[in-house]
Amino acid sequence: MDPGHYDTPRNRNPRETAGLLSKLCFWCSPSHRAAPLGDTLSVRWNEELKKQESGGKASLMWAIMKEYGFILIVANLVFSVIESAVSLTIPMCLEGMINYFSVSHSGITISDAYLYAFGVVGLQLFNAILLHPIFLWMQTLSMKLRVGCSSLLYRKLLRLDVTTGGQATEGLAGHVINLLTSDAQRLDHVIMYIVDVFRAPIESAFIVYLMYRQIGVATFFGVVYLLLFIPLQGYLGKISSNLRHKTTTRTDNRIRLMNEVVQSIEAIKIYAWEKTFTRILGEARQKEMNALKKIWWLRTVMISCSKLNTKVAIFFSIIGYVILHNDLTAANVFVICYFYESLQYTLVNLLPMAVAFVLEAYVSVERIQEFLLLPEVNNLDGVDLLVIDEGSPGLHTNGTYVKVRTEPPENDKHELKKSIVKTDVLLILKGFSAHWKTSDENSLSSSIPALTEINLKIKHGTLTTIVGTVGSGKSTLLLAMMRELTPTSGHVDVYGVIAYAAQDPWLFDASVRQNILFGQGFEMQRYKKVIECCQLQSDLEMLPHGDKTIVGERGSSLSGGQRARVSLARCVYQHADLYLLDDPLAAVDAKVAQAIYESCVRGFLKDKAVVLVTHQVQYARYADSVCVMRAGRIVAQGTYNELKESVPQFEKLIQMEDQVKNDEEKSKEDENTTGVQRTISVTSNSSFDFNDMDPKYEGEYQNKGSVDSSAYFEYVNSGGTAFSIVCLVSLFVFAQIFYSSMDIWMKEWINLEESINAFRIPINCYRNTTETENIIPSDFDTLENPSNYLHLSREQCIYIYAGLIVGCIILTWNKLIVFYNTCIKASITLHDTMFRGVMNAPMWFFHHNSSGRILNRFSSDMGQVDSMLPPTLVDCIEFFLEVISVLMVVCLVNWWLLMPTAVVTLLFYLLRDLFLGTSRELKRIEAIARSPSLNHASATVSGLTTIRSCGDRQRTLAREFDKLQDLDSCAWIASARR
Repeated sequence: MDPGHYDTPRNRNPRETAGLLSKLCFWCSPSHRAAPLGDTLSVRWNEELKKQESGGKASLMWAIMKEYGFILIVANLVFSVIESAVSLTIPMCLEGMINYFSVSHSGITISDAYLYAFGVVGLQLFNAILLHPIFLWMQTLSMKLRVGCSSLLYRKLLRLDVTTGGQATEGLAGHVINLLTSDAQRLDHVIMYIVDVFRAPIESAFIVYLMYRQIGVATFFGVVYLLLFIPLQGYLGKISSNLRHKTTTRTDNRIRLMNEVVQSIEAIKIYAWEKTFTRILGEARQKEMNALKKIWWLRTVMISCSKLNTKVAIFFSIIGYVILHNDLTAANVFVICYFYESLQYTLVNLLPMAVAFVLEAYVSVERIQEFLLLPEVNNLDGVDLLVIDEGSPGLHTNGTYVKVRTEPPENDKHELKKSIVKTDVLLILKGFSAHWKTSDENSLSSSIPALTEINLKIKHGTLTTIVGTVGSGKSTLLLAMMRELTPTSGHVDVYGVIAYAAQDPWLFDASVRQNILFGQGFEMQRYKKVIECCQLQSDLEMLPHGDKTIVGERGSSLSGGQRARVSLARCVYQHADLYLLDDPLAAVDAKVAQAIYESCVRGFLKDKAVVLVTHQVQYARYADSVCVMRAGRIVAQGTYNELKESVPQFEKLIQMEDQVKNDEEKSKEDENTTGVQRTISVTSNSSFDFNDMDPKYEGEYQNKGSVDSSAYFEYVNSGGTAFSIVCLVSLFVFAQIFYSSMDIWMKEWINLEESINAFRIPINCYRNTTETENIIPSDFDTLENPSNYLHLSREQCIYIYAGLIVGCIILTWNKLIVFYNTCIKASITLHDTMFRGVMNAPMWFFHHNSSGRILNRFSSDMGQVDSMLPPTLVDCIEFFLEVISVLMVVCLVNWWLLMPTAVVTLLFYLLRDLFLGTSRELKRIEAIARSPSLNHASATVSGLTTIRSCGDRQRTLAREFDKLQDLDSCAWIASARR
């Protein structure tokens, strides 16, 4: 099914021969193929299924832990110990360096000060060098987990029983696309944070101990305040997880509706239903965003707590330290601030984020496991999808052989020998009954009968015709022959290879030849005969590239009759013993139908067993056996003449023959007037385009260069009016002013406290009395300290700091509420605008863009806009404002510091240009590379029955899906290295 558009020669991965330095410096990326990753996880999951068979419970989470758990735990444990030791050593070096610049130097020499400074810078550098390789390794591991789960999902899809109802039938394509995008991609984040669930509490305990050594009991004033918010954050995380599950379910429904719209776009446009479906999808989108809005409100509370709780905790600890009659120093305050920043990162930021990601990933794993536990077909085709990573035959390339052969290759000869049967009977249905399953799987009384007491034998070399009215069960009978239906009574025995042509033709986005061959070897003589008997020669002559013409998704570039004949040709080309033809003559006119019946059914397949389903009784005249069906039963069975004389129901069906004859006469008149002749002739070589001019592949267009500024303005305009945007920007600016004011005021307060301490000591020494402390009043700093130019008491300093904190809380809460509401409104507007653009697009757009490509925009890309863009955007705005505020503070402290700041700013600007250009193109490549695999999965859903009828072709499709995943992984791992 893969047309091979992305097949390019690939050199050996340089990482296999790279040295340690190259690996540490990211000069090469690891190579991880999807097929072996899927095989290993498939084996683990199969072990869990065996537990279920013995009375246990299958757990996908446990299968993942058995495969990746040990290496993940050991590596993260070693990294956590090293990283925590480095992080906790830095503030000790910082304290020694600050003490050197104090009034008394605290007994620290200049050599010690240099060592402390080197420790601060060197440990930070070592932490950065250690951090990024570990992060790349964890991202690679998360990619392996995602790719393995996606491969497991696709293999399950190939074996899924679509007759069970529920998730296996309703909106299957949308559900699978959502599992492969939203759910599988959440596994990318959990690997990065799962160890922090256990590391954060332990590291926080060490930080609290070090703080206690620094300021004593005052530590617990702030720490207890932080601990009080942990239960709240846990409760909010649980609610967020439930809302995430609800959001994912509603996203499934929206993607399902979108898939149905794309699949049925022709009918929608013919009947002018664009507004109706726009309203239906808009309602589904609104329900999804209502749940997402609640998630962002909860995250507003969590982010506000994480951003401001540290400031409040520092305030409480300082107040406690002062109340306990201790003197504040710059060393104490800066070290405590550093410890609290570390505590904020681990306990306030990292732990809730890790819990949220773990819970969301757990929900995703549960959804994937629920899909993997759906019932499978038991058609006994012998196809093993447990391990598919085998060396492909050297002659095969994307469904066709490189060299044109006039006889089957050795592999196909061997397969043909295996298909030869010694028995005269190919298929036996004895007392076969089946029911359509409902929600109550154990109750047959509430089930709908599909087939009832079917008794039928198919012998070698016979033609069996099944006739009946619409809905009588003809197509269902063919499903039973292929073991696609689970019997409630009776049995079906098959003694040969079956080929199947579905009533609804299934074509994939490739050439006509690839659709006919479908992974088989190219035999010139047989291929020509199949083209002739299926009446395709004149159609191939009209196509621009003959049989190399790309038919488009679902055969969109072909007519309905052409699609039916290509599907029939795929069935007839196979080497099989029994051919099941589900009404292939209904989609063509009477003239062509008669020619196909004579040349194909009674000609090319005359020595094979054929079961022909039709509602046109005239084609039963030459059948060896005719079965008349009604309400899922075979009400009559015999030859044409026997049924004509003895069965009343058959006589009613014969009346259709007169109408067909009239149609044939009309077609003859049209043929005489138009001069069109459809005759069975030797196919000309022009029908087979063996020249080197292959059709040009129309891939997805990739923008180049920087993102147009209009894209940013469009997103901003989608979020609200100009006044609301100005108010939002003002809230961010004022909030940052308050943040910076807190730091500036803390610096002024500490300087004031140190000046008071320095001023008190010489006065006490001068007075040299035992009552000195009683003589100095409590507001001594206000009365006599010359550095207190504002004449503020300690209590007034505390009140000012508390007021700044309250202002920060109010502004932070309001700015985040307004910001996330703006982002939600922008997301809704962008989705509605994109959907209206798709609905108003001409059919040319849908013929040149696959459904997977369109669904990728509405699933993965829209998910990025909904979930990833808002937090990223708020971080970007806050970082920018923080940089501006830091520069302003530097100017206030010392103008000379602007010179090195300007040099560093220029350096970072150049690095930013280098990074941004590379990162932008890699993200574009990654977004485009994801579409082919989604299109492959979507096409598979449409043709599951046809694919399974081709037996071992399922393994080929699974390998092709993994190859398309490798294409996505190449772009993803390159993007992860940036």
